[in-house]
Amino acid sequence: MATIKDVAKLANVSVATVSRVLNGSAKVSKTAKDAVLQAREELGFVLNANARALAHQNSEIIGAVVSDVSDPYFGTMAKAIEKTAHNLNAKLLIAQGFHDKQRERQAIENLLSYKCRAYIVHALAMSDHEITHYLNLVPAMVLINRKVTGYEHRCINIDNKYGTYLATLELIKHGHHNIAYVGSSHNILDAKERLAGFNQALKDNNIKLNKEFVFKDEPSLEGGERVALKLLDIVNKITAIVTYNDTQAVSIISVLTQHGINIPNDISIVGFDNLYMSRFLNPPLSTVINPVESMAHEALMLSLSISKNEHYLPSNFEVSFVARNSIKTLN
Repeated sequence: MATIKDVAKLANVSVATVSRVLNGSAKVSKTAKDAVLQAREELGFVLNANARALAHQNSEIIGAVVSDVSDPYFGTMAKAIEKTAHNLNAKLLIAQGFHDKQRERQAIENLLSYKCRAYIVHALAMSDHEITHYLNLVPAMVLINRKVTGYEHRCINIDNKYGTYLATLELIKHGHHNIAYVGSSHNILDAKERLAGFNQALKDNNIKLNKEFVFKDEPSLEGGERVALKLLDIVNKITAIVTYNDTQAVSIISVLTQHGINIPNDISIVGFDNLYMSRFLNPPLSTVINPVESMAHEALMLSLSISKNEHYLPSNFEVSFVARNSIKTLN
């Protein structure tokens, strides 16, 4: 197993610098910080305190990593995990990753130091290679809303490709052919699958993909806002938009409306997730139903079963589409 001295040697810095970087100290140059993090990833190094924590788990503590509890999707996820934890008389610790790989890494390692019995992780920015490191290190760690090849049995997920396929197909059924796609900028399988679903729906209906209509940004309100400003440049070329999630759709609707574009008379739009707020938008958002509450429950139950060496077969989650008033039928 790699030591802190090994990391220091590979990064060409002192042991003290490595320690400051891994403990989140701001008193380190960016060059040194990047070198340490790169060396740490190459060597698969984990702090001794966290390694010791794995050997002495606390049966009362459950750890969960979500991206941002202020986001309605992750707020719903956290609430569902807390509800299940409460019913099991367990305590829940929540850490946030904020769509940033370093913050996600710190969130996981912070939870490791609390000796959690179970770990439910939603991390989008970390690479499959790095998340695999933690899956190997922590047998009871379960990923939610993400699939990593080789670890499917520890991933609670949905058919992302089919979900976006359904959303795109619904627009096509209403006469739309010039459709924009707003995807996620994260280089993970789920993001690729949702884009693939969009492409497949176009292909199956003999609609040529226009790369000018494809955008990628953070799957957040801010990301949706940035893309919306770009969409203004092609608004006269498209009749509909498929978004990676409802959160993006919310900010896109807001920006387009502020610029005098009516939804759905001028532009139709569909989302993905069926967040609670989606039905209360103006107009109510047509979207793919993503059963996040049930998935959160199953992720926790699966993690706990692994920690107890018990067999638990989680439910399969099927996606469906709910049509509301954000789609206009074209002649």
